[in-house]
Amino acid sequence: MAEGSQICRNPTCDVASTGVCAQGHDPVDSCAEYDAEESELDPGDDVSDETTIVENRTRLRSSEVLTDADIWSFRKSHRTKTVSLIGEFKTGKTTLISGLYALFCKGPFAGFSFRGSRTLTGFARRHHLALESSGRTIPTTPRTSMADGVGFFHLNLVGDDGVEAHLLIADRSGEAFQSARTNTTMMDRLGDLKLSDRVCFLLDADRLTQPDTRAGYRREFKQTIWALLQNGVFKPNVVLEVLTTKIDKISRRENNSDVVSELDEYEKALVKEFAAEGIVVEAFRICVLPRANYELGLVGLEDLMRRWLAPTAPVEILPLAPPQTVRNIDRLVEVWSKEHTHG
Repeated sequence: MAEGSQICRNPTCDVASTGVCAQGHDPVDSCAEYDAEESELDPGDDVSDETTIVENRTRLRSSEVLTDADIWSFRKSHRTKTVSLIGEFKTGKTTLISGLYALFCKGPFAGFSFRGSRTLTGFARRHHLALESSGRTIPTTPRTSMADGVGFFHLNLVGDDGVEAHLLIADRSGEAFQSARTNTTMMDRLGDLKLSDRVCFLLDADRLTQPDTRAGYRREFKQTIWALLQNGVFKPNVVLEVLTTKIDKISRRENNSDVVSELDEYEKALVKEFAAEGIVVEAFRICVLPRANYELGLVGLEDLMRRWLAPTAPVEILPLAPPQTVRNIDRLVEVWSKEHTHG
């Protein structure tokens, strides 16, 4: 509106600047003093009912951990290796996950190169507290909460032979496994373990060899494995292994040789106990974040990655030929199977 213009014959009315009638008329053009022809008020933008607003949106992945709902569709479109980590509170599950991510951030590792990940934000959140930029004087990793349920971390890797691999690492709070051990009705909530090609039980070497925790922890660790096996939470061909953590802590003990011997005996006894029942369990030692003894460095991680991503025998999907066939058509399955095998 031009400066000094007057659209109301009432000299005391400021409708030209305020849009409000001095006499309270609403709308303002209902006032007898209002001069419609001189009006330069902005009428605003009238949006017609027929106007359609089209919004173009692109949905981006959150790159947080994958959930149960995400994992089913992902496994349908990708050949995956799925590993589950089982251990009580502060045994090092999250430390192991963030440590593997950190190694691939630096370059190729254990014969594999990083190609991508659906969970980069999830990895970064857990690795942040181990970085100098976090402002902490001692590196650490955040705790997994029982309320979070199970989360899957994804690594898309390429081997030196050019073969691509998709690794999924399942992480769940230690309290969930403690609850399942003492209350078997909770086993139904661990359905994700049926997806696992390999299950790793994390054994805390420090708790195992401390006088005040030794007896209880030894018993509870074995009970957890037995409880899960006896309740059938794993698929039949699952690979079981024990990963002993916190070896940096026991390496600083004054009685180091005695402590290591004690750990050796427990691992061997554990493997022997399950072998007696026809169950194969292997024991390995790892060190991911050696903050109690930096001279020790990283231990066992290269071998761990090679085990986790080792090629497996293809699953036999050919149908079985019916026994004692009478009709020639019934022998087609047998003939076709042999041709497929030797072709």
